[in-house]
Amino acid sequence: MKLTKNIKLSWKALLVNKSRTFFAIMGLSIGITTVMVMVSIGNGAKKKMTEQFEKMGANMIAINSGKMGKVIGREQQINLATTLTLKDAEAIIEECSSVEKVVPTADTYVKIKYGDATTMAMVQGASSDFPEVKNFPVKEGRFFTNKEDKLVKRVAVLGYQVQTNLFGNENPVGEIILIKNIPFEVIGTLTSKGVSAEGTNEDKAIVIPIQTSLRRVLNRDYLNRIFIKAKNKEVMNLAESEVESLLRKRHKLDIRNKENDFTLDNKLNAMNAEKESSQMFTWLIVGIAGISLLVGGVGVLAVMLLSIRERTGEIGLRISVGARKKDIVWQFLSESSMLGISGGMTGVLSGLLIAWIIGATTQWQTYISVSSIVFSVVFSISIGLIFGVFPALKAANLDPILALQEE
Repeated sequence: MKLTKNIKLSWKALLVNKSRTFFAIMGLSIGITTVMVMVSIGNGAKKKMTEQFEKMGANMIAINSGKMGKVIGREQQINLATTLTLKDAEAIIEECSSVEKVVPTADTYVKIKYGDATTMAMVQGASSDFPEVKNFPVKEGRFFTNKEDKLVKRVAVLGYQVQTNLFGNENPVGEIILIKNIPFEVIGTLTSKGVSAEGTNEDKAIVIPIQTSLRRVLNRDYLNRIFIKAKNKEVMNLAESEVESLLRKRHKLDIRNKENDFTLDNKLNAMNAEKESSQMFTWLIVGIAGISLLVGGVGVLAVMLLSIRERTGEIGLRISVGARKKDIVWQFLSESSMLGISGGMTGVLSGLLIAWIIGATTQWQTYISVSSIVFSVVFSISIGLIFGVFPALKAANLDPILALQEE
């Protein structure tokens, strides 16, 4: 029997009882829709975490002075130590083979003035590799050089919000601002980066040379943190281990058998942990949705069994005039496949629509891959075929004489 003719006959048979067919299709589509929506939310969460990781700085590890802890849900310094120094930063780049770049930083929140305008901002002293390590490109002007850092120059690069608060839409490059009443020349501005994963507004910052920060603004010799860039993602854990070992040795912690007076923050580990928990949650929901798919499959089975019961005479007549068993099997398998395809396509379209609505109206990011669409369609067709096998075989094995007598 030709494929097109078989499909036409299948649709004709299914449309004899429209309501029954409709509910069988809906049973499958609800399961597919649920799977697609939950997978899209899970994929969106993983994609957002990856974007945040790249946004913070590729292959970056933060070495925080003292201990870190969660305060009102945010990671903050709860015990500041004064043992992290510029010499530690120099030792890391010299002795840790897996580390490519190092950026020592020292920061404080102070009032910034420009003419009659004032704003509070985090003044962050850093080295000249800050834009590369922190993935924080310059928007206008330039960043300060290593030479300017060594010469303790009073130059500053403004974050987006600081620039807006002080200068509005004007270009601030070349203007003089006051940091703790010390004049600084604005030599550049940074692109907008928004709020970090820890909840810090990175646009509300001013970056100045680390030597200038320590000597002229903070008047101290210790750092808040050191950012390091590993050579690649594969050696980040090695870099973390090397840095921890080196700093414990330099701070003489092993001799006194003391805990670390610093905290290592490897964002890759945190991101992987978040991904794993998100993946587990997604698969849990998909498992629950799989139950609804099985219920939909049972609906297909019920529809096909009822169809055989109602069409016993038709089946007997077809067999008696020469139809082969495989023709009957293919007839009923095509009908169950039509139910599976219809349920799958309806579910995919509904899933796409609902995922789009969630992404557009909530803070949840959704992402549907082509592979998840293909998987959903193939899975729904498979459900139709699997639950159509038994009715098809039952129909093919009917005794034509008994079938005609029953009719």
